[in-house]
Order: sequence, then C-alpha cells, then structure tokens
Amino acid sequence: MNKMEKLQSAKSKKTKKKPVKHKISYQVKPEKMSLEEWQIALRKQVALQEKFVISCVDDELRPGEYCVRNPKSEQEYKVVYRGAKSEWNYCSCMDFKTSQLGTCKHVEAVKHWLGGSSKRRVHAETPSYTSVYLSYKAERQVHIRIGLDNADAFRSLASKYFDSDGVLLDKSYRHFGDFLKAALNIDDTFRCYKDALDFVVDKRESLQREEILNGYSSTDIENLLKTKLYDYQKEGIRFAAKAGRVVIADEMGLGKTIQAIGTAELLRKEGLVDSILILCPTSLKYQWKREIEKFTDTTATVIEGSHLKRKYMYLSQDTYKIVSYNSACNDIKILGSLTTDMVIMDEVQRLKNWNTQISIAARRIDSRYSVILSGTPFENKLEELYSVMEFVDQFCLGPYYKFKDKYIITDENGKMLGYKNLNSIGDKLSDILIRRRKKEVALQLPERIDKNLFIPVTKQQMEMHNELKYTVGRIIQKWNKAHFLSEKDRRRLLLCLSQMRMLCDSTYILDQKTRFDTKIEETMNILDGIFNGGDDKVVIFSQWERMTRLVARELEKKGIRYDNLNGSMSASSRKDSVNDFTDNPESRVFLSTDAGCTGLNLQVASVVINLDLPWNPAVLEQRIARIYRIGQKKNIQVINLVAPNTIEEQMLGKLKFKSLMFEGVLDKGDDSVFMDNNKFSRLMDTIGDVMADDNDDLKTGEQVVEATDTEMLSEEKPKEQAQESVTETLPDENYEEIPMTSETQPASGSSSLPAQDMPQPKTNSGGNSQQQLVTDGISFLSRLSETLKSPEETEKFVSNLVVEDKETGEVSLRIPVPNKQVVKQFLDVVSKLFGA
Repeated sequence: MNKMEKLQSAKSKKTKKKPVKHKISYQVKPEKMSLEEWQIALRKQVALQEKFVISCVDDELRPGEYCVRNPKSEQEYKVVYRGAKSEWNYCSCMDFKTSQLGTCKHVEAVKHWLGGSSKRRVHAETPSYTSVYLSYKAERQVHIRIGLDNADAFRSLASKYFDSDGVLLDKSYRHFGDFLKAALNIDDTFRCYKDALDFVVDKRESLQREEILNGYSSTDIENLLKTKLYDYQKEGIRFAAKAGRVVIADEMGLGKTIQAIGTAELLRKEGLVDSILILCPTSLKYQWKREIEKFTDTTATVIEGSHLKRKYMYLSQDTYKIVSYNSACNDIKILGSLTTDMVIMDEVQRLKNWNTQISIAARRIDSRYSVILSGTPFENKLEELYSVMEFVDQFCLGPYYKFKDKYIITDENGKMLGYKNLNSIGDKLSDILIRRRKKEVALQLPERIDKNLFIPVTKQQMEMHNELKYTVGRIIQKWNKAHFLSEKDRRRLLLCLSQMRMLCDSTYILDQKTRFDTKIEETMNILDGIFNGGDDKVVIFSQWERMTRLVARELEKKGIRYDNLNGSMSASSRKDSVNDFTDNPESRVFLSTDAGCTGLNLQVASVVINLDLPWNPAVLEQRIARIYRIGQKKNIQVINLVAPNTIEEQMLGKLKFKSLMFEGVLDKGDDSVFMDNNKFSRLMDTIGDVMADDNDDLKTGEQVVEATDTEMLSEEKPKEQAQESVTETLPDENYEEIPMTSETQPASGSSSLPAQDMPQPKTNSGGNSQQQLVTDGISFLSRLSETLKSPEETEKFVSNLVVEDKETGEVSLRIPVPNKQVVKQFLDVVSKLFGA
C-alpha cells in the first residue's frame, strides 16, 4: 500500500460515523413496547441526555445512597439504588412517587453511572438495619424491610402489625406509635422514613375526622354558620371535612362559598385548623370578607398593598386571610412559600395549566387541608381536570401517561382526536370531588328561558368581517399544506379571529371612530320592552369593554341609571358598583365584561343579555350564573345576540360540542364525544373547524392564495390601530395559554400586543375605489420589488409560478385565480389595450 492509499485509509477510518441510535418518540408508543416499557425507556433516554452530577453520600455509613444534582436547575435529589429490579430503589423527585414505574431519570442516571468504565459497586445486599418505607409501586403502601441485625426479633414484632408481604395492616395505623417504640427498643438503628410516617399520620387524621363527623347531627352542622343551610350544603360540608382535601364542583349558583366557610368553621371548632388562607380573583376579595363576617363570628383580613405590607399582613392574628391569586403569586416568588393550616381556592380554573406562574406558585402553598371551589374544574381540555386535581391529591388519577392512555384518543401520530371512558373519571374521584346540579337538588329554582336572537350586521361590518376571514383562510391553507405556522402567522391569526368577533358587535371596537352596528339598537329595544312591563333589572355582558361603553352612552341618553364593572376597576370600586346595583331600585342595568362573570351575586336581576358569545361555554354559563342562583325568586331570561353568517353563528355548534364533553366527565352524560361521520372530534375548537363550516376553499384546498410571511407583514397599516385587549385565549393546542386575569389584563384602551401588529380590515365607508386601486397597485409593486432584490426570495417566487411536466419536460406558468371569469375579464382588458 503506497503512502497516498494509507492516508486515504486513515482518513476513511477517522471520518467513519458511529451508527445513530434512533430516539424514542415522546408522543407515540412504539408498537413492540408496553406502556410501562415505553415510559421507562423515555426516562433512560433523558438520563443520558442531561448532564447530572452524581456522587456517593457515604459508601461506609450509607451504602447505596447517592446525591444527584442537576446543574441547570440547581436541584438536588436523594437516590437509593440497590439493583436494576430492586423494590428498594427510591428517589425524592415527584416523578418517582407518581409514575408507578419504580424508576425515574435520576435513578436511571445512577444506574448508568454505576455501570460506567470505573465499574463502581452496586450495593444490592440487604442492609444491616431494619426500616419502614413507603412503596410507590401501584397504590401507595407502607412496607417493612427486615435488616440483618436482630432479624428474628423484628420478624416477630412485624407479624403483629404487617401482613406476610410486609404491608402495614389497616388496623395497625391506629397503633403505629406503639410499633415505633418497640422497634427502637430492639435496635436504635431502626429507621422510619418521613414519607412513610406522613402517610400514616394522614391516615390516622382521616380516621379521626370520620369519628368526629359521626358525632355531628344535621343541627350541629346548621349551627356552624349564622344562616340557613340547605340539606345538600350540609352534605357538602360533611363531605369536605371528612376528605380533608377536596374539590367542591357544584354547578354555579348553588352556594360553594357557604360550604367552604362551613367546612373551615367545623375544622376550626374541632381544633384542627387555626389559620385559613383564601385565594380568589381580585374582584371577589371583599365579597369573601363580607360573607365570612356575615356568617361567622370572626373577622377576615384582606391582604393587599405593597409587598412589604402584605408580608406583615400574613402574620395577622385573624383566622381568615384573603389574597388575590396574583398577589399570592408575587409573594411566593419572594418568600419562597406560604404556610397555612387550610387553603381555600376559589375559581380554581385559573390553575388549570401546569406551567402558568399562578399554578406553579399555588403548588408551593404548604397546607394540611384544602377546599377547591369551581363549577367548571375544567373548561376546554380534559388535561385541565388532571392539573386541578393535583392540588388536592397528586395520586388520585394515577400517572399522567396512564391517564392519557385510558381517557384520551389519539391518532397514529399522537394527535388528540377525542375522549373515552369519561364516566369512570367521576367514579375515580368520588371520594375527593363532590358535584351537584340545580336540577338534582330540591331548590325549586325558577324557570330559565334561553333565546338566541339573530341580528343581521351592516354591509360595512360584513365587508370588513369577510376581508379578515379571507386572511384567515390563507393562513389556514398555509397550515394545511405545511402543518407549520411562523410565530408571526400565529399571532396574526389570533388577532384576525378576535377582530372578526369584535366586528360582529361594532366597528367602533376596532377604530373608536366609525359606528356601524345593529346590536346596540336591538339591545335598547329589548330594554324598552322589559322596563315598560315591570321593574326587572338586567345584566348585560360583553367580551369587549368598548361595547359596554356604547350601551352606556345610549342608557345615558335615555336617562336610565346603570352600574358597570370591567377589568380596569379597583376592587373597592367593583364592590361599590355591585352594592349599588343590588340595593338601589333606580339602578336598572349592570354592564359587565367577563371580568365580572365569576363569583358575583347579581340575583336581584332577572334578565341576562349576552351581546356576544365567548369561545368557551363555561364562561357563558358563568355569566348566566350571576343571576340564576340561590336567592333568585323570579323566572329568568337569557338572551344571546348572534350575528348570522359570521364567525359568531359558527361558534354555536362548537359551544354545544364542548358542553357535551364537559357533561360526560362530571355530569354522567355521553361516555365518549363523537361528531358527524362517526369520527371523534377534536376537543379543542380548532380554527380550521370554526372557519371551514361555510368556506369550501378551506375544505378543497383549491383557489386559495398561499400566505407568505413577507406578504402578511408588509400590508399597509392605517395610522389608527385597534387596541382592544384580547382577554381570552383561542382554542389552539399549539399555543401556551397565558391567562388574562383581572389583575394582568391591560386597562381599557390598551393592548397586550404592539399596535403595529394589529391587522386592520379596510373600511369602504366614504373611500375612493380608484384611489384604493392605485394604492393596492403601488403596494403590490413595492412588495414585488423587495422580493426581487433577494436571490433566495426570487427563486422561491419563480418556483411558485413555474410548473414543469415530469413526462414531457414542458414548462408553464401557474397563477392561482379566483375563477374563470377573472381570467376572461383580464384577457378582455389586454385585448382592448393592444387594440388601442
């Protein structure tokens, strides 16, 4: 072999690539793996990817114990490893405790580390000491492991308290203290791990509460509060006190607040709690204070003001302390955690997403008892229910991968299609979740009448609506072709859809100049009919504060007194507004955005007018529940104003589907959610579902111009940009939800996004069509010029226009057009041009 051949051979060996090991999908289970094997393999995969720092705790004194540190998160975990299949393996992370796999990424990292080149020793032998530990395999159980020292004595003692498999007997929980004393007398090296001891304590306290409640009569529970309780409310208090950690998910209007206060008073009376922390939306802080002081003999502190002031208010001697979600979130960031005997969380749907700041902060509230309140424990996704239940019991629904496998239907690519086995979820939660509906309790509530009024929009509204709709169609077509949207396209899609909904109400919401609308006039006609026929009061809801502003102007013209509520108002102003509407007979109308659709008691009214429909059916019901609740003596009427042939009308069917899904889980409705043609529908109302109902272009994929990023962002923007804040997230699974609360919502007239990013439909009111034609032509030439400056963009442009026949090699131009008539008109113009 000559020198050149040797060099080539060496180079070949040097550049020879190692075989690439295929990654295991996080979304789709491989066919040859069981569910558990797949999950273990994923944890092994992560263990190899992350750079953990592993060290022995003490090989002499604590063999088999390791410290695993994650440099990125700066978190440390205790790991015990005694062999690949040892039931004594342990990790302090939550995944190990909830996955039921007997392993986690930290355990797998230690396993890999021990099997490295240094061949470190695996301590698989039985330790010398005896210990009691908590097993996290399947259902949690307290186990005993007999060590080598004094083994016979420990076996003899264990036989009185544990079964033959080493599992603590149910009857032994009461006498566990006696066992611990006897075990320490045998050998002072005996260990009882903290999680096992906490589990035993929880069991014993549960038995104690059960004994206490057995001694409570119906009258005893009634005497807890200074108000009359319905039987189902007494049942709710008894249920919550017995469970200790519970979700009260009664339908809105059935008095969940009273039940929470009653539960707190029962536990306080029995000496089980001294401090109670209430988390709620800002708008409800003073309502909670008012009801606590009305129904009990105690005072309540509202925690507010600067952070330093709030810090000292947590130390108040008052039993009840009330704080908004956002204030608590900020305080936990600084203080690290909050500690209380009992926590009450109102409107818990704010915690439905794992990764929101409020949700993360709420997990760091240390409390032995908790009462979670929500008539809608989930609103859009079944996964939201799983997240909410974690605040009550992280083990009640099992590991998430099993939950997903049992209840969520996906296609071969892992894409969610629908749900199954919904009724069994309610059965699984029966010990820690209680839910009653109005029709199930003997309250004899008045009749509720729902009516949809279809109010045609003006020509100007429809033109602007359809222009936005066309833009949405182009973006959806782009998604259908590539299954990808840039962040700019996604933001534009969100804004266009929101503005379409705004236009169903009035053009004023967009520009604050023009007033093309029909709903305002119709609303005033409805009010005239109501007020001429009696003394009924009316609550009017709209997503948009500017829409309520228009109604307010008309009410002022007619001399009709009203009160209002929106997200920019302070808590005290909201309280005053609600009190005035409730107590003043001259105040006939209450105007509110969705900032006021949770928690408020407005049953003094008997009519709800919804100027627009929210994406979410739960929000719609929350609006109605402000008047359709306990204390309502009149028949109530719900009037929904719907713009026909618009996105608003298309939403009606979607709202119905979501309601069916909700009933399936908590209200024993249909066990699975189906749509037409026997296909499972997606849970979330995707944008394509809503828009495709009457847009054939989106279904066929033909005659739609594909939208490029350059085209989307280079349109001429008007000087005045719409700035109505979008306070509601769209049902798009690709977005991480950023909840807009009454505290984070921008003030009226501001936007959470830069004004220049808000796309504006063109208005034809008073415009010059010829001038617009020139403007459009200049805009087209400008964009074409910018495109041709870039070789890459030019290549893309040519590729989109040129088509080559693969068989004949013939090259032709492809120019998408709306229809044949457009081509004919164009040729007529060209013909006349050449004739001239």
